Amino acid sequence: MNGPPNVLIIDDRDQAAVVADLSLAGVDARWIPPNDLTYESIEQADLILIDEFLEEWPCRDQLKNRPGLYVRDGLALAGVIRSHLENRGSAVTADQSPRRTAIALRTGHLNVLAAGVPAFMRAIAVARRHDLEWVVEKGLSTPTKALAEVAYGAASLPEEWNPQLPTTQMEWLGLRDQMWCDGALSQIEQCRPPWSMLAETSAGRHWLAWFLQDILPFPTFLVDDLRAAGYLGLHTEALELLLNGQSPLADRLRSCVYTGHLAGVAGRRWWRVGISDVRSFILESAPGRTANDIAHGAITLHGTPLPCLKVVAPVFEIDSSYNVVVDPVEVTDAVRLQPDGWPPYADDPWMRTESIDDEPELAKLIVMQDRYWSDDAADSE
Repeated sequence: MNGPPNVLIIDDRDQAAVVADLSLAGVDARWIPPNDLTYESIEQADLILIDEFLEEWPCRDQLKNRPGLYVRDGLALAGVIRSHLENRGSAVTADQSPRRTAIALRTGHLNVLAAGVPAFMRAIAVARRHDLEWVVEKGLSTPTKALAEVAYGAASLPEEWNPQLPTTQMEWLGLRDQMWCDGALSQIEQCRPPWSMLAETSAGRHWLAWFLQDILPFPTFLVDDLRAAGYLGLHTEALELLLNGQSPLADRLRSCVYTGHLAGVAGRRWWRVGISDVRSFILESAPGRTANDIAHGAITLHGTPLPCLKVVAPVFEIDSSYNVVVDPVEVTDAVRLQPDGWPPYADDPWMRTESIDDEPELAKLIVMQDRYWSDDAADSE
């Protein structure tokens, strides 16, 4: 990447404030109304952010009675821009070299675009449905830092995509010479990354979409604070206490923090295999195998008390919006769920058995084997 990434904002309303914030984040940002969009501005962009409703567009409005020429909204414009970026056409000699430019939609009507989809999945569902890399919801503070990270991530996509020697991919992920690098690579491969032919023919754009839509939101080879702490039998507050400590345990934990591209888009993430390494390190000096045993071992190595979960084998529930419930539940008191759109390689979400009658919509998602188990358990009571 030569120089700062370029972000193009297409909106019928002045976005000077967003441009200023992005500039402070080290991004070369520019806002234009849709009437002023040019081929040159499209081709220079690493990230294009498009408003959903483009009401002030004089040239477009002259074509209202020509449906084949009328670009109704930002989603339609995104499709037009994508076609241009890929230089689609019938000419055999057309230059169809792949472009890594990412396209994101900014909308205040996510609940309409993804009607019937649980809140947690709406942005993901819209992005997947409309061939977008990302969706930004209005009504929230504009995530300028996250926008800048997406732009940097797009601009820094590898030039080569060799699955046999994925050096550039590992550099993009910030995966350094840890003892557990081979384990991390194995877990990444289990998540079906598009890092070979599909990534090469899209200049890595599909890799970016996969990472934003299928990896960061879900517990995959990267996990959030709740699960990283839970796997160690601890509350999330314990992570900060450990990270601020000075001990071999603190050093190992710090090495597990994900620091690659897009690290700040969805909150802090941890390498799952790194957390497993921390567990093994703790168990070298702590008897037992339960989460409680690991937590007590962490306290011993840390030297001062840490907030513990006091759960033997913690798993995490989701609510009716598919948001994770903060307090974990014992695995013996829960059943697995299989929601639509949840990657099959991600950790299963769970539901307390005592909540089955109170959450009929979630109850429809119970994994078949667990459904029979929960019915048998209820019959035996």
